[in-house]
Amino acid sequence: ESLAAAVLLTTGLKGSPSLSLQLQSEGPVKLLLSQCSAELTIRGLAQWRSNEAGEPLLGRGRLAVNLGSPESGGYFQGIVPLVAERLATCLETYFLQSEQLPTRLILDCADDHSSGLLVQLIPGRGATRESFERVAELATAVDREALHTQPAEQLLPDLFCDHAVRLFGPRSIGHDCRCTPHYLAGILRILGPDELHSILSEQGRVELTCDFCNRAFQFQPADVDAVLRGGDPTTVVH
Repeated sequence: ESLAAAVLLTTGLKGSPSLSLQLQSEGPVKLLLSQCSAELTIRGLAQWRSNEAGEPLLGRGRLAVNLGSPESGGYFQGIVPLVAERLATCLETYFLQSEQLPTRLILDCADDHSSGLLVQLIPGRGATRESFERVAELATAVDREALHTQPAEQLLPDLFCDHAVRLFGPRSIGHDCRCTPHYLAGILRILGPDELHSILSEQGRVELTCDFCNRAFQFQPADVDAVLRGGDPTTVVH
């Protein structure tokens, strides 16, 4: 659901910023991070503990929405407390409190895919709060199976049959993980030569595991020496 929300929110932003959603809670989901670039490449991670049957995944905590623009170099962060058990409701509260934008967000996921629908009252477009509430009520009534299976050109005109619907062309979404040899070399340099040599003497290699894709990268002594000299390593990926 958080990945679907990140894509929906990114496509509605001006200036081609990247977006990340970071949630921390005292519930079973301790940390949730989803990131979407302006090119709609996504990645995410979650940290959780076991939970009892019927226990809400979210507890007390906070939700941070981070925006960064590669063009301007600007950065914005908005933080709100978690007010509900569902991510969609927490994001609606964020927009109402931080952006003063009435928002309805429908998020749903199955085993192998997730879907979302975003309705928002945009200032200066002539819409009223009453018209937003009517459209938001229609969005809330969307059939979850249709949300997953029907293309937008069929779902939206059927769902909002009393309204004029203008469709834009679809955009592809891709997976983005930045654990390249060059990026990982920078992490090794942050550890420093003393720490790296200590690990090598104890384990014979240095291993880093990417939190986003869960791949493990092993660096042999020759790789570590190359990194410390300013080069990139040749890694073995598991």
